[in-house]
Amino acid sequence: IHSSLSHRLHSSEMMAFINLLQLGLIIPTTLSFSTPQSSPTQKKIALITGANKGVGKEIARRIGTEPDFTAVIACRDLELGRFAVEELQSGDNESECDAILLPVPFDLTDSSSISDAAKYIEEKYGVLDVLVNNAAVCFNDPTLYGKVDHTPFQDQADITIKTNFYGTLECTQSFLPMLNKSASPRIINVASAAGRLTILRSQELVDKFTSDQLTTSELCKLMNQFVMDVEDGTHAEKGWPNTCYGMSKLGIIALTRILAREHPGMMINSVDPGYCKTDQNNNQGVVDPMDGAYTPYLLALMEVDDSGEEVEEEEGSEVISGLHFYEEQEMPWSYQQ
Repeated sequence: IHSSLSHRLHSSEMMAFINLLQLGLIIPTTLSFSTPQSSPTQKKIALITGANKGVGKEIARRIGTEPDFTAVIACRDLELGRFAVEELQSGDNESECDAILLPVPFDLTDSSSISDAAKYIEEKYGVLDVLVNNAAVCFNDPTLYGKVDHTPFQDQADITIKTNFYGTLECTQSFLPMLNKSASPRIINVASAAGRLTILRSQELVDKFTSDQLTTSELCKLMNQFVMDVEDGTHAEKGWPNTCYGMSKLGIIALTRILAREHPGMMINSVDPGYCKTDQNNNQGVVDPMDGAYTPYLLALMEVDDSGEEVEEEEGSEVISGLHFYEEQEMPWSYQQ
């Protein structure tokens, strides 16, 4: 996860991408987790974005130490990625970690880098079993940390939504053909409590985002409206929150629900890792990134039926999808139990 970003995604590329989106349906089920067990099968491939540090790196560590998995680290800076892989592969882990570096730079604001990453995975492995969408940007508050340049709120909206929301959407769409080739495909979208429904100050907006009929194109229109309203200074009076990061993560949770309906054969869920101690918050968090990585790790590996019991996956079994998780449990989007 990066705390700043140097360049933007061209709007023409993004609009061309948005025009390619599709839609569909599924009903989610409540469940909790237990520790996964490995099975003697051919190694599965898990790609974790933004995994050179923080929560993403710890997700890669947990998945990579499973004997049935290879964890592929995707990041913008390949040198930092190599350092991360060297550390993961060192003898400091309790067991060997099969982590490798995606050898092409991965940037959510660069459509060509996303397509290059997808092409590499397709040519190298032909299939992708798990996609962990972890990469994101967050503008730190300079009055809180004092170590980053100040970016006016009006200037944060466009890049934050284009990176965290549209970049994640484009990444997901690019890897879907390979995920479709997996016997048990998973998408885990790393979200945040910052994206809880209660940040919306308008019931009309809440109803739109939570509608079971919401489509991807309609969601994109809502996200675009947020950016426009922030830029013209009318967002507050229209019920939008004063957080671009939170709004991007709210969009990710909504997108997760839509994708789950569109792809009923996949497990597609969002997860809040908690307020982890990372560079993104100048290490002010209270949760160890290794602990924050545990629920995403379970979502990547767990085989469950509709009762929440661990099972060997069988053809025709119900796919648990479209849910939001926190600390190994399903969490209401409102964060109100």
